Amino acid sequence: MGADHRQISARTLASGLLCIFRTKVVVFIAVLVLIVGIAHAGGRIPDAGTGNVEPMLRYSFSNQVFPAASFSNITHLGTKERETQIRLIGEYGLGSGFSLDYDLRYAFLYRSKTKNGVAVVNTYSGLQDQRIGLNYGLAQSDDFSDTIGLGVVLPGNSIAKSPGVGTGHWALEPIYRIAFKPGFWHLSGDFDIGSRVFLDGGAAQFRTHLEIGAPIFNRVHLSGKLFFVRSARMNGYNDLRDSVERYDLLRLGIEAKFHLTDSVEPILAYETGIAGMGGHASQRFTLGMKISF
Repeated sequence: MGADHRQISARTLASGLLCIFRTKVVVFIAVLVLIVGIAHAGGRIPDAGTGNVEPMLRYSFSNQVFPAASFSNITHLGTKERETQIRLIGEYGLGSGFSLDYDLRYAFLYRSKTKNGVAVVNTYSGLQDQRIGLNYGLAQSDDFSDTIGLGVVLPGNSIAKSPGVGTGHWALEPIYRIAFKPGFWHLSGDFDIGSRVFLDGGAAQFRTHLEIGAPIFNRVHLSGKLFFVRSARMNGYNDLRDSVERYDLLRLGIEAKFHLTDSVEPILAYETGIAGMGGHASQRFTLGMKISF
């Protein structure tokens, strides 16, 4: 019995160390990519009365899930999930270095699983969590700009409905954005780092987004994208109440932006989850249009 117990403890310790190692590798890769070069317009505050709006249609699908016990790139067969999302993001300059940004979402969700040889299907549509934020510009130049911001996440619906399309919880989202052009290869992009702290739950998320791009043709701009989020438990954490707040994922993608005119840019993107914990390893296609004014 003692030997079996020691073997189980050793396996548990090894599994924990492996999880920590994988997490550190993911963070190291994100930081390394940041050092190599980043940029975009994310840190630039629009002038008063100007800004941009970007409507988009996103379709994601998966029947593979990441393990629930550890952050890993290993997946196994799970429920079949399909989501069609209508999303509207944008930013509006308020003047005196301030801007208002928003992220509004509506989704149609389909989920099915086989139970005792019978396919059980659940569908739901409705508002997802909505975000609105206020930003203030710090350094603002053509080569480098950065901003600080605070967003409020409003729950779009109750998670009592299954499958839900949001967390059903309020949250605050402090964020820091930088953008610059390193001066070689015509690179440009942006880097966001922040957190999402749920006010009526027991979890917080560390979130970071990185995008690096360069023109490849006369009117085509190609970007690589990285999104990384890890969740942490807080005091009073309750698995049943707050499990929807746990979001652990590393996602990579590629985006093509077509410079149709100075104010209109169609966008086509593909993203895929390559590592995570407890969620679907989804693939996603996005078709959008950025309109500047």
